Amino acid sequence: MTVTIREVADAAGVSTATVSRTLSGVQTVDPQLAERVRRSAESLGYRANRVAQALRRQSTQTVGVVVPDITSPLFPAMIQVIERELRLAGLSLLLCDAGSDVATEAELVRDLFGHQVDGLMISPCDRVASQPAVRLAASRIPVIQIGRQAVAGLPYVEVDQADAMGQVIDHLTVQGCRSFAYISAGPEIPAARERLDAFTARVRPLDPAAAGRTYLGDYSVAWGREAARLLARGPLPDAVVCASDQGALGALQALRAHGVRVPGDVAITGFDDTVLAEACEPRLTTVRQPLRELGAQAVTALRAAIGPAGTPRSAVLKAELVIRGSSRRAHAAG
Repeated sequence: MTVTIREVADAAGVSTATVSRTLSGVQTVDPQLAERVRRSAESLGYRANRVAQALRRQSTQTVGVVVPDITSPLFPAMIQVIERELRLAGLSLLLCDAGSDVATEAELVRDLFGHQVDGLMISPCDRVASQPAVRLAASRIPVIQIGRQAVAGLPYVEVDQADAMGQVIDHLTVQGCRSFAYISAGPEIPAARERLDAFTARVRPLDPAAAGRTYLGDYSVAWGREAARLLARGPLPDAVVCASDQGALGALQALRAHGVRVPGDVAITGFDDTVLAEACEPRLTTVRQPLRELGAQAVTALRAAIGPAGTPRSAVLKAELVIRGSSRRAHAAG
């Protein structure tokens, strides 16, 4: 049997208007009265009619989140924080997985319009091909780009990829590395482009030949293996820098199969500090991105965009290099 707002009001000894104001959070209610109302509602099992609330507020209190690939080790931790922060703010989450497909991404954005979400957080699949969908969304609702940017001028929360790659190269040069290879996904992925540009800028003065040891495919273990097999055909560099932990694991497996010692012959680094970094042997030096802070700041920015002022602040967060056995050379420089 459905519990009505009148029954909650009678149990709490207040008016129905007080119950409505308390449970909607729209207007201030005396704290003692509000506590009585909440306790009465909980004891009676009252559940607000969200459809009716949405009609009154002109808001569904729902936020859409679109990610390129929910199976990526990056997104679960970030989504967990986003969901918790939204829930604390009285908002619900509609999570969509684009499957790394731009057409699916665009369709999901249009579907979210049908759900009348109040705002959207999106991590674009492609730095160019995702632009129409992101622009369309921004023309209808507040949008925050998270982790990746496709459209300049729209608010974003992301990690400083150039600084992160700089930390990697600085560490490797201290370890005595002077020649480098690079394994990554293609530059159509925004973060991959930023990492590639940063790697190229930092390594070119040290090792111009690194351009010929740059292998672009995807972030998978399989591509890491294939790229390392290609690399093993020629003289080995001092270090293999990978733009993902998956690629680094694949490269580690392939090089060891060719009798190459890591880190004795070649140092290897990854990116993202996933569970793979701790599971492999030697354990993987990698970049830890502040995923929880990324999610929390994205929620803060979107709430600001949805609010009356509509002025969210973009944010760039700093990553941390986690040094483990895969890059510790026996004869470090300095």
